Amino acid sequence: MHIPSIFVEENLENILDFIAANPLATMIAQTNNGIEACHIPLFWHNDNSGHGCLYGHFGRKNSIYLDVLPNTSWLIIFQDTGHYISPNWYPSKAQTHKEVPTWNYQSVHIQSKIELIEDTDELKWILETMTAQQEVVSDNPWSLEDAPAAYIDAMCRGIIGFRLTIDSIQAQFKLSQNKTAENITGVINGLEQLNTSDAAAMAVKVAHHNNQAPF
Repeated sequence: MHIPSIFVEENLENILDFIAANPLATMIAQTNNGIEACHIPLFWHNDNSGHGCLYGHFGRKNSIYLDVLPNTSWLIIFQDTGHYISPNWYPSKAQTHKEVPTWNYQSVHIQSKIELIEDTDELKWILETMTAQQEVVSDNPWSLEDAPAAYIDAMCRGIIGFRLTIDSIQAQFKLSQNKTAENITGVINGLEQLNTSDAAAMAVKVAHHNNQAPF
């Protein structure tokens, strides 16, 4: 991934927070049928080996894990939706007109080998961990124990788990940090005035990353 140096993010804690907030990954691999991709929710786990690892599961009808070429390195991409940034929000635009539109976003690219998991207990641990992370926002969180054991066992027979030990991480957090403080304030204000949830979320990210307070 091409990353201008000003947008490089190297703080692992920030990267892991981003992954947790955007767990639906795009997984890409070279297969017998060419380059293929699938979209799988993943979670990070500290296994005390370098950058840790990611866990998830495939449906057994998803052939990507069967068709992948031997010793293939997978590319895993986590990304938010980002937001359009209008040049009209920069105070400098009114003075020089030397500004153009852009798009703010965050993305993380991870390279890894894959290890398949068929053990039922490990599969249940993967499901329990993923579910617990996502249900934390609920006042009445669902868990595997809420369903009949025989039903969960049957569901587990339809999936195969996997572990991705992280070989490398690249992260780009493009949040207006290449702009002047005045123009950053203009971006935050412009996003807030759109009065949408996506714009408000981006305003908070820009403010937080650039140590400014959102309006």
